[in-house]
Amino acid sequence: MYFKLAWRNIWRSRRRSLITISSIFFAMILAILMRTMMIGIFDNMITNTVSVSCGFVQIHHVGYWASKAIDSTFQEEPALTSVLNSDKRISAWTPRLESFALASSGERTRGIMLVGIDPEKENSVSRIQLNMIAGNYLSAGDRGILVAEGLAGYLKLKLNDTIVLLGSGYHGSIAAGKYAIQGIVKLGVPEMNKTMAWLPMNTCREFLSTGARYTSISIMTENRNNLDELKRSLVAETRNQDFEVMTWKDMIPELDQLFQAKLAQNEIMSGILYLVIAFGIFGTILMMLNERMHEFGILIAIGMKKGILSTIVVIELTLMSLAGTLCGVGIAFPIVLYFRLHPIRMGGAWGAEAEQFNFEPLIQPSVAISNFAIQGYVVLLIALLLSTYAIFKIFKIKAISAINS
Repeated sequence: MYFKLAWRNIWRSRRRSLITISSIFFAMILAILMRTMMIGIFDNMITNTVSVSCGFVQIHHVGYWASKAIDSTFQEEPALTSVLNSDKRISAWTPRLESFALASSGERTRGIMLVGIDPEKENSVSRIQLNMIAGNYLSAGDRGILVAEGLAGYLKLKLNDTIVLLGSGYHGSIAAGKYAIQGIVKLGVPEMNKTMAWLPMNTCREFLSTGARYTSISIMTENRNNLDELKRSLVAETRNQDFEVMTWKDMIPELDQLFQAKLAQNEIMSGILYLVIAFGIFGTILMMLNERMHEFGILIAIGMKKGILSTIVVIELTLMSLAGTLCGVGIAFPIVLYFRLHPIRMGGAWGAEAEQFNFEPLIQPSVAISNFAIQGYVVLLIALLLSTYAIFKIFKIKAISAINS
């Protein structure tokens, strides 16, 4: 009966109800868009960075991450391969052989990160083939090299040109070689786009004289919230084998700190927005109470208990808040999904500033359901908290004064 009365009261004054629902509706859309855009930007940056560099989890020789020395490598381990293939939490993994080298073409030289890859497994992790803008992707038997777009531009290289590499090989040997440009890749992280190059694993092993060895195994997973559990499991599986297991937060703490700082900044902005929402809801509550004071006085005078009356009013406010929240989520989701499928690429000064801070100048919102649910929970909580004022006001009503108001 209470819900039936509350429902009828909402439709008795459609203008007032529409104002309340609309204020929550537009606030929900703004809150969702602001959060999903920010989370999406950093999700892209984190995924782009770790997929090409270290993976969400990495296995390497003890001490390798601190020194990055080519001597700190390990041999292929069939038992480890079996563990990685059988773990359902791992969506993809790839071995890598990484080393610093000098790349030269003509009179130009630049220090680069050279990565030896298993082309098929690497593509399942970093999806390099999707980011190619010229040439062909590598296969296991190729002798060519892939270079990042920024590096190719700096060295003035194009397809089939030759790049000269010079570095330090395994156990202090001299590494030198020249390779034809087989493809050019555009990476999402500007700094990496200036310094990365890839060789097929066997070709890179010949260049560095390492034999059948790797510097690391990079692992990807669909559930980023489960990284610590996956790490503990891999540590147990590789115990007493001179392996070290690290998550991306261990290896790139500055990126995690930047993400947490921006997330805190977003929480502050969201708090300000929630404050605006609260004032909007509170304003409509005040308007409703003032407009209906005569009605409340008559109901109390004919015997309706104040507890029942306040319960009906709270139900009204909850239903309107729920309607505004659901409509906001319902409209915001297709908007977010559209921009997820058709991301906005920033140009001009904004794009240049984004690249300066090592961001890909791309706005691609997150479609994680939690980003939508959190906004709804908070708005409903605000409405329920503010409805306590309506309860307080109703219990202070004096029937005669309210009837004459």
